[in-house]
Amino acid sequence: MHRRSVSGSSSTPILVFLGIVGLSAVFFLIFTGRTPVTAKGPAPAVQSPAPGTTAVPGKAGPVTAKPPAPAPKKPPIAPVVYAQPEQLLAAITTELRAGDLENAMKLGGKDFAILPGTNFLKLLLTKAGYRVPAEGPVFTDAGAMGQTARYAVALEPAAPGAPPPAGPIWVNAGRDRTTSSWKLTGVVISPKLLAQGTEELRRNSVLLETKDLTVPADPLRQAHDFLAGVLGRDFRAARLLTDKQKVTQEKLAGLCIVFEEGEYQLAKERPIVVTAASKDAAIALVRVRSEKMKADAEIGITLHPAADGTWSIEALDFSRLLESYVQQSGAGKVFYSPIVKSPQGGESLVVYFDFGTATLVPRAIAQLNIVAGLLATDPAKKLRISGHADDLGSDDFNYKLSAARAKNVRGHLHQLSVNPAQIETLGFGATAPLDPNKQQDGSDNPEGRSRNRRTEIYLDF
Repeated sequence: MHRRSVSGSSSTPILVFLGIVGLSAVFFLIFTGRTPVTAKGPAPAVQSPAPGTTAVPGKAGPVTAKPPAPAPKKPPIAPVVYAQPEQLLAAITTELRAGDLENAMKLGGKDFAILPGTNFLKLLLTKAGYRVPAEGPVFTDAGAMGQTARYAVALEPAAPGAPPPAGPIWVNAGRDRTTSSWKLTGVVISPKLLAQGTEELRRNSVLLETKDLTVPADPLRQAHDFLAGVLGRDFRAARLLTDKQKVTQEKLAGLCIVFEEGEYQLAKERPIVVTAASKDAAIALVRVRSEKMKADAEIGITLHPAADGTWSIEALDFSRLLESYVQQSGAGKVFYSPIVKSPQGGESLVVYFDFGTATLVPRAIAQLNIVAGLLATDPAKKLRISGHADDLGSDDFNYKLSAARAKNVRGHLHQLSVNPAQIETLGFGATAPLDPNKQQDGSDNPEGRSRNRRTEIYLDF
């Protein structure tokens, strides 16, 4: 009994010691995460997750990851459709005034943005010293030719005191067949502005090849240039654009007189419309407006192609303009048509006089100023002046009165620097009336008499 109790008591500390060591090992493995190595072999290798997979704690092996959800697609932006050309031009104007020149040109269309004429317009606005006005319209209606509309681009000098543009520049607009939206289709540059702009660019070290920018004038541009000469009293420029064999100086002068006296200007909407054009001829309808007379009228212009590819004006029909002018100006007050069919044949300019006098009225003086301007374009030109009277009074009196009227016309032209050697005067008395002096029933015809108190001027004889 005594020995057994002694041996049991001596083994107790050893067992306690071994228990403490075992617990320490367990705690060490728990806190370090290490896997105990068994005697049977090395621990299995830890595999990396395959591409596209991820390891999930607490689970054996990789788990395939779900791809990120795609971002929601934005709906495509619908292109802007310009139902009217004015809408497109308004959008371009906004970009131009905001200084975004590139976007302004892109709005015109991808084809328009790369045209040589478009590049020239951009250079005018960036390198040649021009800008679009900050106020007022940038694009104004210049007319149409077929389905193509044309608009003038307003430019002004960017620097104070710099010369204004020497001529206009236009853009063409047409409807896209696929989208039905309006777009810009071309640029038309006047020769004067092309020369001026090229020189300004050269001064700023920008050399420009103008071969692709120089094109023959089409009927619309030619009609515009002709009317610009008439309205600006640039008779030489207007005359150069006419067929001298078919458009007489009298007719040209008559048109200039009516425009000036009636203060006619081109209409604001579609002022010139080329209604028909072929390789052999073109017809343009011109709409004009007189605010002074509160009247609208039309002019017909017929053009034909010249050998150099330009177009020449071969006929002017302004009978409607004359009719409107005479009706509005007041018959019986020496406000008749300045161009008439002469009894001697052909057409002639005519100035009218008050009853029984050879004194020039203010209207006649204004007309003769225009005639003098036309004569200045051709100093070798001669003209014949014939005086006329109504049949009141004796034949001798009427011959002397008609000769005095012709003489006074000649004298005024001489004061305007017309060489007297260019002028021949004749007096016809009452022998060549334009209208009857009496009605068919024998009664007096005062309106006819007032038309017979005149002097006719022939520029071509």
